[in-house]
Amino acid sequence: WYQRRVRVTKNSTQLMNSLSEVECQDRTCIKDNMELCLKECQQWNVITPTHIILITDKIPNALKESLEGFPFGCSLSLVALTPTTDVNNRAQAFLNSCNLKGKLYPGPVLGKDSVDRIFENIMLDNYSKFEAALWFGHQSTSVVISPSPDVSHLAGITLKPTPKTFPTTLRVHGFLPATDLHNPPYVSRHILLHAGPRSPVKVTSKTPDLRVILNEGLRAKDCVAIVDLGMGWFGVVSSHLPKSERNLKKSNLVFSIIAPNAFSWLGNPNFLGLKRLVSADKQSNMPYKEEYSNSYDNKSGSGMVWIKSSTLKQNIMKVVRYAKRLPDKGSAMFLKELNKVRRSILFYGFTDMMGVLCQLLEKEKTPENSEILDFCLAQLRTEHDPGKMIK
Repeated sequence: WYQRRVRVTKNSTQLMNSLSEVECQDRTCIKDNMELCLKECQQWNVITPTHIILITDKIPNALKESLEGFPFGCSLSLVALTPTTDVNNRAQAFLNSCNLKGKLYPGPVLGKDSVDRIFENIMLDNYSKFEAALWFGHQSTSVVISPSPDVSHLAGITLKPTPKTFPTTLRVHGFLPATDLHNPPYVSRHILLHAGPRSPVKVTSKTPDLRVILNEGLRAKDCVAIVDLGMGWFGVVSSHLPKSERNLKKSNLVFSIIAPNAFSWLGNPNFLGLKRLVSADKQSNMPYKEEYSNSYDNKSGSGMVWIKSSTLKQNIMKVVRYAKRLPDKGSAMFLKELNKVRRSILFYGFTDMMGVLCQLLEKEKTPENSEILDFCLAQLRTEHDPGKMIK
């Protein structure tokens, strides 16, 4: 049995009022509540870091099975309110055995002061501010990145190297028109907030606020700022005006983290530079791209829309099903579907997905179809021009 008290909200008063109305029950249904958390978190995406606080006075033996296989970056704070050695040992054993990052906050003798200390520790461990220095030229300001960036979950997103720690200095290297950036897949999105009076960057009454300058400039020019995070990772700073605040005209400075090669239609971001440094006869081709148009705007025919992972899986498995029918029948349909998937992979820049497709086709090889599949696999691994078809 479970009950959703409040949907996702920033209204702290609503949260506090709802907690005061929670009724005590006679049984612990942790599994059902964790499944509800999973459904709530999936409405955002599977890679957004999520923090769950589990407050209970009992740790059932079957708790491990109820949390295995959570498909999102999740950390768990387990508050065991029953101050017994058996409960604490069982809770710690569970945290050690499951795949979730977590920490046990053992229950002391119940009382207002002791419970307050537990949640103060949870706030320090999981909700502390992440301050960074935002630089543009010689101007700088301190900002709070909210929510705090977490690089520990990035390793499972891409095969590319990932930074061990998130940099505390964000240096704007240049600007791009928002229309050139299009809409790359973001790993996570954050808001850049004012750091307050305890900022490490010295600020006076005459010091211009770089956040305000960037926010107004990016919104007026319809541009985005590019920040190099190291090891091929980049950040994009943009001005965003939520629909709910358009009447108030309050825009936020949004910082988005982008994985390596996520906007490959621009070419290598490390070589982006000033247009005035390029001869006039080459300026019409900027930003420099590959010989083919590698973007979400698939102009080479009917493209595939991969917004949901289920759609991507269906398209890939359709190719595998046609491969099973080779060589007796279905060769024409196999090549047609293979070319459609291959073209979309190259246009979207999903280079890792090409390797997955090759592995699946390798498993379907038989003595009868090995010749045609070997030829197709060689083309998939060596030919990276989506304009050329596998025939």
